Amino acid sequence: MKKITLAKLVFILLCMPGFLMAQEKNTQENTKCLTDLYNAGLIANNPSMMGSETFKQQLEAKIQEICQSPQRRAVVSIPLVVHVLHNGEPIGTGANISDAQVLSQVTVMNQDFRMIVGTPGESTAGGVDVEVEFVMAQRTPDGCPTNGINRVNICQDGTPSFEDIDYWKTQTIWNRDLYMNMWSSKYVGGMDGYLGFAQFPGGPANTDGVSAGHTYFGSSDYDDGTFQLSAPYDKGRTMTHEVGHYLGLYHTFQGGCGGTGDEVADTPAVDSPNYGCPVGHVSCGTLDMIENYMDYTDDTCMNTYTAGQKVRVQAVLASSRLGLVSSNGADPITAVPNDAEIAIECLSTVPCTTDVNANIKIINWGTSTLTAATISYDVDGADATNYNWTGSLAYGEYATATLPTISASGGTQTLNASIINVNSTTDARACNNVDSQVFSSSGSFTTNEVKLHLVPDNYGSETSWTFSDASGSVLYSGGPYTNGNTTPIDEIFTLTATGCYTFTINDSYGDGMCCNYGNGSYELRTADDTLIFSGGQYGSSEDTSIIVSSLSTSEFELSSTISIYPNPTKNILHIKTTNSNVPDSYAVYNMLGQVVLSKHIANKADLSINTSSLSNGMYFIKIAKESNQVSLPFIKK
Repeated sequence: MKKITLAKLVFILLCMPGFLMAQEKNTQENTKCLTDLYNAGLIANNPSMMGSETFKQQLEAKIQEICQSPQRRAVVSIPLVVHVLHNGEPIGTGANISDAQVLSQVTVMNQDFRMIVGTPGESTAGGVDVEVEFVMAQRTPDGCPTNGINRVNICQDGTPSFEDIDYWKTQTIWNRDLYMNMWSSKYVGGMDGYLGFAQFPGGPANTDGVSAGHTYFGSSDYDDGTFQLSAPYDKGRTMTHEVGHYLGLYHTFQGGCGGTGDEVADTPAVDSPNYGCPVGHVSCGTLDMIENYMDYTDDTCMNTYTAGQKVRVQAVLASSRLGLVSSNGADPITAVPNDAEIAIECLSTVPCTTDVNANIKIINWGTSTLTAATISYDVDGADATNYNWTGSLAYGEYATATLPTISASGGTQTLNASIINVNSTTDARACNNVDSQVFSSSGSFTTNEVKLHLVPDNYGSETSWTFSDASGSVLYSGGPYTNGNTTPIDEIFTLTATGCYTFTINDSYGDGMCCNYGNGSYELRTADDTLIFSGGQYGSSEDTSIIVSSLSTSEFELSSTISIYPNPTKNILHIKTTNSNVPDSYAVYNMLGQVVLSKHIANKADLSINTSSLSNGMYFIKIAKESNQVSLPFIKK
């Protein structure tokens, strides 16, 4: 992780409003936990979360209530779901860590929170049983079966920023009141070097949980040959530490030697984080508790939660995280022989076309081996097509398949996929049979210019962009800009030909333009202010393809009298006129601007065009009459 100095920690915790106004991107040497910095960015919009005076007072009241209660609390079992974010690698390689690696992490957490002695990575004398244990979820929020491991192909090689990780959190999170959500992913770009972070209690519901880089998730003590872990943080203590934050604990060095520190009486004040395995290190006039899970020492040196930390955790579970205590997420559901789940993965559009490519994931949750399934898919509910999958999947196993390329009509649309039957019979559960994803393929516009309106974030020096034609030649470019200057920037790109253009925006830090470091954004519009695309939340770069079907000049007077049909077309494309005058000629262009068909029109028979020789995709037909002409897009299927 990138190091947060003591001075910065004090500043974050004691002067939060000023921090939020003037925070800087962390570029210091590696450290372990980024929780303080992450939560500092949340508290402004969540003023009652941990870190606020309101939360502190409410928790102190609950702690007093627990301490005055004579009865012993029962062990709390927390249902757990682990979201493994990967890039399509086989299980056990890259970011797609194995089941065994995931389960080793849960084993270590249970050892640490229950003070189980005599096992690999054992806890030792001096610690206490926190009386919290973690159980893999057995049912989803929809009431479908699960093993608690949710593998998600994010179709990119890692997560480069808070914004990117938070985006995938919002796409994958299960009800935070019923499950503890954990995410394992490959940290890259701006996140490279960090170990993990957690969200404090009381923060936003759609990002709540703990996250770690995939090489710090699990323990090498249980390695079956598939683990990918980085020493000295290879014993699972990154997640034990982050779960401590999730359950209401601060760092032992919080606030240094002064102030309220970590708000726990039996953890000695520490002036700054300890690293490695120091012996007899004294700060703030007392011996540092370097074995405490909430310090920064190596995994092999950590073995202790204290009685005070236990009470604080129990108070959080009795208040802001009370829903976890009564959740049925770990209760198994009745088994059935035939049950398959479907999910759409890696939906992507083909640049400069309206084509869409999509993978589907099929998971077997039936007791019978899944050997066949019929999948129906459509765009916006029209022209449903069946796809027949065959294979062999045992319970809990999954397979992916690529659907044939789908020709859409351009713009924002929805791809729907559903399971029709499994193993030649009816699927026994409907709760996991349908999935949908919204996508936006290249739209077709009539314009002679594209207008860019760009608002930089606080780090304009990271932003640059290009505007290119179909051949890849850069016609316009801009950036980088000045840090701290968020004055809007307006550019106009003049177009001289129809065809495809691509706008590419880059961020050198890998965290886009929104939203932790200013509300940067951009939008592209046509000459008449029709919105083409707007954005700002991305990683290192984002591309927008724009199909210009005709230039919006006054010479296109034919547009009100000429049309084409059917569109899309399979074989014959017809030119239709509203008067008796036929056009003079037509020419068909591909997306590179090359003429693939052309003809002088002698009579009405020439208005029927045989397109069977064309490949599937997007084309333009330019129809001319005397000095006037019009270009119309069409799709060949």
